[in-house]
Amino acid sequence: MLIAKEEIEAIKHAHDLKEVVQSYGIKLTRKGTNYVACCPFHEEKKPSFTVNPKTNLYHCFGCNQGGDVIGFVSKKEGIGFREAMQKLGGNGNGNGNGAKGKPKPVKQLSPSPLTAVVPSISRTRLLNRVVSFYHQSFCEDNRAMQYLTTRGITDNSIFAGFQVGYSNGTLPNTVAGDGEVRQALQDIGILNDKGNEMFYGSVVFPVLDDNKDCVGLYGRRINDGDTAHLYLPGPRKGVWNWQAAKRSKSIIITESIIDALTLYNAGFKDVIPCYGVNGLTEDHLALFERYRSKEIYICFDRDDPGEQGATGIKEQLRGKGIEAYIVSLPQIDTDDKTDINVFFRSTTDAAAIFEQILKEANPKASIRSDKVIKREQRCYEKTESGFIVQYEQRRYEIRGITKDNIKLKVTIKAVTSAYGKSQRFHLDTVDLYSNRSRVLFAKACASLFSETEEIVTEDITRLIELCEAWQPEQQAKTPVQKMTNAEEDEALEFLKDPYLFNRILSDFETIGLTGEDSNKLMGYLSATSRKLDEPLSVLIQSRSAAGKSTLQDAIIMLIPTEDYIKYTRLTGQALFYKEEDSLVHKLLAIEEEHGARDASYSIRNIQSSKYLSIAATGKDPVTGKLKTEEYRVKGPVALMITTTEVELDYETSNRFITLTIDESKEMTERILQKQRESDTLEGLIRKADTERITRRHHNAQRLLRPLSVINHYASYLTFPAESLRARRDHKKYLGLIKAIAFIHQYQREIKSVNHNGEAFQYIEVTLEDIEKANKLAGEVLGRTLDELSPPSRMLLKMIKEMVETRCGEMKVDPKEYRFSRKDIRQWSRWSDFQIKCHIRQLEDLEYLYSVTGKKGKEYVYELLYAGGGEDGRAFLMGLTTVEQLKEKMPYRKRHNSSKGEHHERLDNSHSKKLAEIQPAACDVRLS
Repeated sequence: MLIAKEEIEAIKHAHDLKEVVQSYGIKLTRKGTNYVACCPFHEEKKPSFTVNPKTNLYHCFGCNQGGDVIGFVSKKEGIGFREAMQKLGGNGNGNGNGAKGKPKPVKQLSPSPLTAVVPSISRTRLLNRVVSFYHQSFCEDNRAMQYLTTRGITDNSIFAGFQVGYSNGTLPNTVAGDGEVRQALQDIGILNDKGNEMFYGSVVFPVLDDNKDCVGLYGRRINDGDTAHLYLPGPRKGVWNWQAAKRSKSIIITESIIDALTLYNAGFKDVIPCYGVNGLTEDHLALFERYRSKEIYICFDRDDPGEQGATGIKEQLRGKGIEAYIVSLPQIDTDDKTDINVFFRSTTDAAAIFEQILKEANPKASIRSDKVIKREQRCYEKTESGFIVQYEQRRYEIRGITKDNIKLKVTIKAVTSAYGKSQRFHLDTVDLYSNRSRVLFAKACASLFSETEEIVTEDITRLIELCEAWQPEQQAKTPVQKMTNAEEDEALEFLKDPYLFNRILSDFETIGLTGEDSNKLMGYLSATSRKLDEPLSVLIQSRSAAGKSTLQDAIIMLIPTEDYIKYTRLTGQALFYKEEDSLVHKLLAIEEEHGARDASYSIRNIQSSKYLSIAATGKDPVTGKLKTEEYRVKGPVALMITTTEVELDYETSNRFITLTIDESKEMTERILQKQRESDTLEGLIRKADTERITRRHHNAQRLLRPLSVINHYASYLTFPAESLRARRDHKKYLGLIKAIAFIHQYQREIKSVNHNGEAFQYIEVTLEDIEKANKLAGEVLGRTLDELSPPSRMLLKMIKEMVETRCGEMKVDPKEYRFSRKDIRQWSRWSDFQIKCHIRQLEDLEYLYSVTGKKGKEYVYELLYAGGGEDGRAFLMGLTTVEQLKEKMPYRKRHNSSKGEHHERLDNSHSKKLAEIQPAACDVRLS
């Protein structure tokens, strides 16, 4: 016997679903206008079971179960509809939560918002207006776009094409406080009972019908901690991207809109999302039937609900006569859960690999990514002077390839090709290593091909790789030229010159680089240190047009071409994919720090760890299966980078010795004079000498052997240790000493020692090496008194006089003498206020050290400054002088180093000359 409809409605209205659910011991938590709990019908950790007290309905976003109070009791008890009615006190007087024979009186529930009638306002028109408002908010408030960008969805055409929106809480401000529009928004579910937006803080995706009218909304929270997925109340209506079924007979279906957007962004346009793992609706099935879809690829998350849902939908589709294939994503995360978005963000060349995964599900799969097709190389033909390559309809004819480590010049004819016939073209000579040249060429080609600059830029990247790999047909790779006996003798004479530093500086002047003597020596030593196990790295800093690139190019010119690599830009993972030994003991020069910002992590890592390694997912060329491949690049490598930035990333910059270019008027005048001289006869002669000087330096660098450098004086050296950064700066100071000794190896006795049957060759550091290092360190690693204000400098001078006088009277070392502000006040006759003001600067800049003292107690100080800088030159406090080393070293060690002392006597006569060549106005500091 049928149950009367009136009786069913009476039972639904007589029982509050929230109370019925709680009667089963299920704890409900209020979330906005709804109540949530962990679903009683399947296992889960995060609540996805929702009860709507306004409609008296429930729904689980995890298992897609939902219904009214009768359906809940029926499913929970495992009984039929009639028995559930009886349990709730309907016909048959069952013992449910209601009273026997008489329903429990409760408040009359309002009708479903989807069936509520708004007399004068069209629901569709109102939703369309909401979609437009949210899309405008998306364009004006960048938070939602930033969220999608972090998820790898970067194609701006998607945002406009699908009218992606953002709910930032401003919608209620545009609606009058009372009135039927606000009421209609509440009835639809855009606003809750309190008048707030239900989708607040969410990216909003409208679901449109074939009339481009909105029939539903899906919201995705951009912040963690809230309910992630939001829909309008009631059953799910419509299909997102329904045009895919109209366009193609082969469709990919995903678990969510975010996954579908990820595929769409990667070029897989024929994709349609479900409403969760069990969210294939009648609208989906009707769409597939209407457009006669032949095959559907189910790509859900790699977890138990996803796999179970995919299996269920596969059977459901096959029941409708549609071939269905389950696409299994490879495992990426350690928690054994991988979705499409995670896969595409974690995998290199993900689109091409995903095509292969589709082939694994169905070998006859024809779905392709538009972006992969556009990037595919359709032909490659080698010519006498270059090659021809084509990507889709974009054809490039390359001629006249001229390459070295600094430039890669080619002549490119870009041609639009259709049906095998050449049409319009653009012809240009391009330096592919020049960013400006590449950008201009990309703009011209993008207009020619009617493509985005992104696609053309990727073409250019491939052209760079092809041009770098290209070799003339009848020419093999040119080996390093062998030195003649005369060239070797010339290089050895250069390396054995006791005035080697002066020779280096003189050569720099000849090739056209004037001034900046400390910078030139430091840069040259840094480049030479590439052959050591702990090479130095240099950062050249200045304003634009000051000459930083000129200094870098001059140093690189004197290094053999096989020993350096120069880039104008480095991408984030560029270094990870170089050949394993391609950077070992090389100089890596980068033209501008801004162009290597993405690669700052890899640069820091190869400096600290002396190697790089990365694990990436790739395809086995034999089996075709995905596998993890490890790429490893060895160091050590010396780095030389230029920058115009004032403030640099601390983590990166403190690994470099920073050289700042002299920007004074005097230096500008010297440079201008040098430029004028280049047009004279003397300049012509210098230009002719440049090739000879370059060849001599190349040969000298090749003669330097990879010897170890031993510093017997190391335990007697000192370095200022007041700041934490001294831990890195000290290594640079020791590295500078070793680099100076290393370049003088042909002026040293080569010694050897046997250890465990293995012989080690080495040279020893001399006192003269340390003296030169101290002078350079004072300029490069040091500071000037100009950083102090005049009163602070005067106070420092008086404190130094006081300490020297008192230590002389007490016969104690200045390092052991302690003094207070009272002592300073009595000596200087300054007021306490003046001393407090200026002593703080002396402390901050580490001229004084506060031994003890805090608020309410006496401050006691130690003087760190030991003199220097009075003439305006830079100095470095705390270094041990050669005279102090001689006093500290035992007589036996000094006696055993007789040969080293001989070299020191040779160069001591030159020390005054070396001091004179230090720049008078060169602000050089360590970052």
